[in-house]
Amino acid sequence: MKKILLLVGSIILFCSFLCSENIVQATSVQNDSVSFIFSGDIMGHSPQFQAAYNPQTKRYNYNVCFQEVKPYIEEADFAVANLEVPIAGKPYSGYPNFSSPDALLDGLKYAGYDVLLTANNHVLDKGRFGLERTIHQIDKRKMLHEGSYIDNFQRDSTYPLILESKGLKIALLNCTYGTNARVVTFPNFVNYIDTLEILKDIQKANDSAVDFKIMILHWGTEYELQANDFQKNIAKFLVYHGINLIIGSHPHVVQNAETLYTEDSIAVPVFYSLGNSISNQRQLNTDGGIMLKVAIDVNTKTLKSASYLPVYVFRGVLNGKYQYHLIPTIEYLSHPNVFNLPSTDSTSLVLFDKLTRDRLSNVLIYK
Repeated sequence: MKKILLLVGSIILFCSFLCSENIVQATSVQNDSVSFIFSGDIMGHSPQFQAAYNPQTKRYNYNVCFQEVKPYIEEADFAVANLEVPIAGKPYSGYPNFSSPDALLDGLKYAGYDVLLTANNHVLDKGRFGLERTIHQIDKRKMLHEGSYIDNFQRDSTYPLILESKGLKIALLNCTYGTNARVVTFPNFVNYIDTLEILKDIQKANDSAVDFKIMILHWGTEYELQANDFQKNIAKFLVYHGINLIIGSHPHVVQNAETLYTEDSIAVPVFYSLGNSISNQRQLNTDGGIMLKVAIDVNTKTLKSASYLPVYVFRGVLNGKYQYHLIPTIEYLSHPNVFNLPSTDSTSLVLFDKLTRDRLSNVLIYK
């Protein structure tokens, strides 16, 4: 397997957004590239919303979860995460039919996320009501979303999501392998991995004269550390039809990455799964994920750099607060005394970091 040739840089960015039809514009003090942060699965197990609840105020607050990763997220022009839980209101519930408090969205907005992806196998956990309420709550917070829609009109007018910055137009596409055997209720729409539909969507992006196309898919076998044949075949199909970067979610572990090549020998990185961004899963390899940082060159309209940051999910007390804390492993390894983790969590974090680096040895970690 050929190694991904990547450049790493330190980018300090300031973003503002202006919506115009289905194109979202951003401005930044960094002029030579448009940068993205991609995170994996945002889960909502019962212990998570229990930890977020304050019995004194009778309110939920997730902000503390993201305090350690917030500076990394805010560096990017655009930050994207997979929202794998409906925001369906009370009663809140965990696995297997999720519904998390609205405050989870407030926490994600506080962290700096701009786009939430909703094409995943849990989008219909609470049926039509859950799908529609999730969209309304995201819209209420002036965040962007794609993957599921109230109706075809909404999908046709907003998909693919086109992000624009410094004259560069980037199309985001998002689809899922399935919805846990639940059927979409008319007039709702969920993007599935349907190659004929994907071709239409790619053509629509091309008709909008986009410069770069990113596909984020919910796919793969849960807890498997390597991509399966279905993922590999779909990735080849996407590269053949002009997708420039492929990112995956769903397995709840960080999977391998590789580079595929177009007929013109243009490299297309494929990150098969970013793992868990935040969850209550504690088994080996599920207790964290990676944040993928990419930069697209404004002049050449090609990928300038791609690198990753391992993030461990610490369930415990940090700075006097019991919560699910996302800890960048490079921060902990550099300053372990700042975090003062219990020995078991310290061991788990170090192991997670090592296993992730070993699996992604062909990709640069960013500093």
